[in-house]
Parts: sequence; structure tokens; C-alpha cells
Amino acid sequence: MSTRKIVANTFYYGVVPKLTMLLSIVILPLTTPFLTTFDYGIYGVLTSYTSLFVSIAPLGLHVHLTNSYFEYPRHYHLVWGRVLLMVLLSSFVFGLLNVGILLFTLPLGVSWKGLVLCLAGSVPIFLLANGLLAQHLFPLVERPKPLVFTNLTGSVLGMLVSFVLIYFFRLGYWGLISSGVVSGIFVFTVFLKFVWSDYHIRPIWDRNRKRMLRMLKIALPLIPHTLGFVLLTSSARIVMSQYHVSYDEIGLFSHGSTMGDYAVVITSALAMALTPQIQRAFRSSDFRSYRKLYFLCQAVALTTSFMICVWMPDIYGLLIRNARLAQSCDIACMLCFANVVFSFYVFMSAPAFIEKNTMQLLWLVFVPGILNFVLCYTLIPLFGYRAAIYSTIVSYWSQLLIPFFVGYYRKTVGVWLGGRWKIPVILLLILADLLIANQLMYIALWQKVLITLVAASLLWMFYRRQQLGELV
Repeated sequence: MSTRKIVANTFYYGVVPKLTMLLSIVILPLTTPFLTTFDYGIYGVLTSYTSLFVSIAPLGLHVHLTNSYFEYPRHYHLVWGRVLLMVLLSSFVFGLLNVGILLFTLPLGVSWKGLVLCLAGSVPIFLLANGLLAQHLFPLVERPKPLVFTNLTGSVLGMLVSFVLIYFFRLGYWGLISSGVVSGIFVFTVFLKFVWSDYHIRPIWDRNRKRMLRMLKIALPLIPHTLGFVLLTSSARIVMSQYHVSYDEIGLFSHGSTMGDYAVVITSALAMALTPQIQRAFRSSDFRSYRKLYFLCQAVALTTSFMICVWMPDIYGLLIRNARLAQSCDIACMLCFANVVFSFYVFMSAPAFIEKNTMQLLWLVFVPGILNFVLCYTLIPLFGYRAAIYSTIVSYWSQLLIPFFVGYYRKTVGVWLGGRWKIPVILLLILADLLIANQLMYIALWQKVLITLVAASLLWMFYRRQQLGELV
């Protein structure tokens, strides 16, 4: 794949899907005057529980998607059809369970209003199957457009409905939640055509129970793995709701967390675009190329997190027309750096996925996720909701320590990274990046422009110096 195509695919996977972010930026000054921290609190708690079951509902079966595509290139759709049916059934069950939990958690009581809200909030669980398959299929066939433009259209429609409900009807958290409902229904419906018809992937009931059990045996260890992502991103809000922390304070954390999450957009898009190269490099034992691809992703992560943090006060000043919500700016600045180690996770996890050694995946996210839950559960009662900021950062960064304690990753990371001594250097770079960025947040505008140009130039020089163009 050429550099031009990699850049194009990164654009499709990273920039195009986030055009909805531009739309949300445009409407933020219009909607934030009519939203409260309580609205964001309701929205944050609801989406946290929903994310919990979205991570469980696939039963880890998506591990079979990428592997079967490479192992059975002519018949992979048979494996995908079996996965599709099982995910459809499990998402229905877990969707109902989520409705029940939300009904007794949210401060609306058991009522028709609460039931409708909980059903609406659970739509992403009920309708996740088609999107899950599409998310794996189109990067593998190197056709980003059907995936990104379908998701983009669904997101835009959801944002427009959300805007109307908030701005014209003053419906607060109902408007926030409506975006996911509209988007989920649209994406599920459109992918019926792309996935079910164009690629002939349809639900298949497998009568061979032994084969189903084998698939589940490999897949089920992924549930704690994917659950770990939720514990990293959402356990703080779940713990807050259980400790009856004010929904206004939960709203501040939720808003800051949402703004900070934008820092990982480009890195995740680049990693998705490089999926074929990552797979081929490891499968062919070309660890030099594998290492260079990692350095590219990590350099992009450090640069984008740095620049977003530096510009965050200006972003808030321009977009957030609500004094109470604007107080979450410092939270967003810190959480920009929480998931800066995402690249390290991607390259650590790829060998385990390829080798189907899924039990090893528990170390990567589930253990840090449990760490975050324990820290939040311990510290929030003592220091308040702001303790979740530091527990989240510590838990994410703890992924860098895994190769020092787990034999499997000690061996694999040592091979492709070329020595574990580089990990402390990476950690120090991340820490320095965070501290410097937070010191530069309030410098003059012209200085921020100059720093941004210098950072972008350094990233480009790094790309050329490492001869990464040969790999992509």
C-alpha cells in the first residue's frame, strides 16, 4: 500500500468520521446555553452503563473476524455468518438487562418516562451487530468509504435531531440521548445492505455444537478484555452514581472526558488504516517494520495530544457558552493524555490476536480497568470526583508496565520493540509531553501557532528520517 493510500485511508477513518465533531463544534455555542451539568450527568451515567454492555454483548466473537478473513479468504463469510447470529441474540439479551439496571439507577424512578429513556439509551446494544461486522470488514477489504460515510450520515442525522430537541424544544438530556438512537437505527439498517447483501454475510445457525463451543472458548476471554475498556473510560461515572455523587459533578467530569477523548482520534484512525501492514509485518516476522510502524503511531499520539492540550482553553473559550460547563476545561486538558498509550496497546495486542492466545489479552486492558475501578472506588469518597482524573491517567499508563511483569509480553515486546529499556524512555516522554503542554496552555495565541507549526514539522521530519514511507 502506498503512502498516499495510507494517508487517504487515515483521512477516511479519522477525519471523515469526525466531521460530525465539526458539526457538534458549530452547534455547541447554540446548545450549551440550554444544557446543564445535570443533563450531562444523566447522559454520562446512562452511556457508561450502556458502554458496559456494548462491550459484553459481542461475547468476544469479533476475534474470529479478522483471523478467519486471512485464514479462509474464500469462505470467511461462513464464519462471519455464525458470529453475526450469536451477536444478534446476545445483544438482545444484554439490551434488556441494561434497561432493567438503568431503570433502578437513574434518578427518575420506575415510571413510563424512565422506561422510555432506558429503552432509548439501550438502542446501541440492541443494534450493534451489523456495525460490529462492518467495522472489521471494510478495513480488511480496504474499502473505507462504505464504512465511514454510513457512520458519518448516521451521526449527522443524530446530531441534527439532537440539536432540534435541545435548541427548539429545550429537552436537555433527551436531546443528548436521541443522537445515539437515530444513529444506531440508521447504521444498522444501511449495513443490512452492505454486509448482508453485498458480501453475503447473513445469520447462520450452526448445528455443530462443538464448533460453536470452540469459537466461544477462544472468544470468551475477550469479554474481560473489552470490558476493561469500559472500566477505563466509564468506571469513574459508574462509581460516582453508586456513591450518589452529585449529577452536576458527574456532568463536569463527563464533559471534560468527552473533550479530552478527541486527542486519540487521529491515532486510532492511523492504527486502523495500518491494520493490513501491522498484520503482514508480524505474520512475516518483519519486526523491524513492525517497530517502525509503532514508532509512527506513538509519535502521532504524542504530537496530537500535545497540540490539543495547548489549544484546549481557546477551544473552550470559543465553543462553550456556559460558565458552569467551562469549568471542565482543566479536566479535558489532563485527560487528553490518558489514552496516549493507545498505540502501545495496539502493537502489544496484535500478536495475541494473531496467535489466538486470547487469555493473554486480559492483562492489557482488563487489569488496568480493574485498577481504575479500585482507585475510583477508594479515592472518590475521600477526594471527590476529581480523583477520577488521576486514577484514569495512572490506569491507562500502567499498560506500559505489563512487559515487565507478564512473561508472554516480556518475550513478544522484547522482540518487536528491540528491548524493554525503551519503555521507561517512552513513559518519560509522555510525562514530559503532559507537563510541558499544561505549562503552555495560556501563552499568547501567536506563540501557540508557532509551537503547532514546529510540532507538526518535527513529526514530518521524524516520518522522513525513519524512512517510514517504505513501509506504508
